[in-house]
Amino acid sequence: MPTQQNLKREQQQRLTLLEATVFWSGEVSTAALMGNFGISRVQASKDLTTYQRLCPSNIRYDKHKKRYVITEAFTPAFMTGTAAEFLQVLKSNQSQDNGFIVPLIQNLPAVEVLEPVFRKIDRTILQTVNQAIVQRKEIQVRYQSMSNHLPQDYFLSPHTLVFDGLRWHVRAFSQSHGQFRDFVLSRIVSAETIGGAMKDRDEDRIWNTYVQAVIAPHPGLTESQRAAIEFDYAMENGELKLRIRAALLNYYLSAIRIGPDDLQRPAYAQQIILANREELEIYLWD
Repeated sequence: MPTQQNLKREQQQRLTLLEATVFWSGEVSTAALMGNFGISRVQASKDLTTYQRLCPSNIRYDKHKKRYVITEAFTPAFMTGTAAEFLQVLKSNQSQDNGFIVPLIQNLPAVEVLEPVFRKIDRTILQTVNQAIVQRKEIQVRYQSMSNHLPQDYFLSPHTLVFDGLRWHVRAFSQSHGQFRDFVLSRIVSAETIGGAMKDRDEDRIWNTYVQAVIAPHPGLTESQRAAIEFDYAMENGELKLRIRAALLNYYLSAIRIGPDDLQRPAYAQQIILANREELEIYLWD
């Protein structure tokens, strides 16, 4: 019987992905392994067989779904299974243009990176939310918003996880509110699957609407200061034009520190403004 110790590195990596996929999505297929690693169906089947031998209580084959699904007795063997680990991988993959990490081996300068404080997220809640996204399920959550003194029960059909630079959110249709909304993951107190999704991403009009945000130097800057800002942000003709989902516009503006008072703030402190605010007003928060 194979053991983790005598697995080749490449196979161990594939089994780690297999395990992570099952844990966070609730299921994995032979096609998923073939697509992620460019391996044959025969090799993918061998990996699944090997994983079952190593972890016989973690997955079972579902004849109806025609794929392997997670069991209640699942225990991670190749990964830590923390929420922080999973979300960090999602963030890293999203930020890589070419899908590869290029390691710098030598001649590195001194560097300090300020990372935002990671908001604590319950692993089982994230697992439930992610499985609902993948399997198009509706979930009942208990959510502590800042507008209510006590947690409230909402019925959500989630479709996408969103990182705004500081916090993780889930974009979902809220049956309780009758509209698509964003919910901060760390404020979900509990979550359980209750049935099929009421609506999906294709019906989220704001999510599927793209707008153009025009960023420009603050008009109160001197000509020399404006030139420096234009260089900093690779502006063309004094403007930086960005195509962005309307649902994410406010998060983006917050990330680059543009608020509703950008023109009222001192130019030296604000530096950049939203030049087409009037055009985008219907999508902006107060």
